[in-house]
Amino acid sequence: MSYFPALNSPAIWAELGIQPGSVVGICVRSVKACPGTTYCKRGQMDSLGVGRTLDAKYHGMELPGKMKIGVSGCPNQCGETSFKDIGLVGTPKGWRVYVGGNGGTNPRLGDILAQRIDTETALALVDKIVDYYRANAKPKERMGRMLERLGLEAMEEALGLGSDA
Repeated sequence: MSYFPALNSPAIWAELGIQPGSVVGICVRSVKACPGTTYCKRGQMDSLGVGRTLDAKYHGMELPGKMKIGVSGCPNQCGETSFKDIGLVGTPKGWRVYVGGNGGTNPRLGDILAQRIDTETALALVDKIVDYYRANAKPKERMGRMLERLGLEAMEEALGLGSDA
């Protein structure tokens, strides 16, 4: 139960022109994004734009386990991206993509899957990661546990990435 029940009102969400976030269930949770180049002097990449794109595409999508996605505009990672199942971090040379991060009782930092890629390539890679997860995860298994079971190399091979991506 929310401490602020009025904030859960459909009328408020409609007035704001946004959909309420999914907070429970085996699905993609709301994408967390930092201000990036839109509002932050440290921003290297447009984390808000990419975050909105990912949220519009994946928010609420049912998967074998819950999935959290984060987007940070710079290596400071204000979007806590290395603790997300999928994390994008902006650098001066493009996006760095992390997979398999997890907070909670068994924390795990995400593994770097790709670096120095443009926005279009990063978004396409997220599509491939989600498809790979959907096809290979056990019920209620998070991305990091799946990677520990199958290995990062298996994901890189399946996604057509070299170990030096």
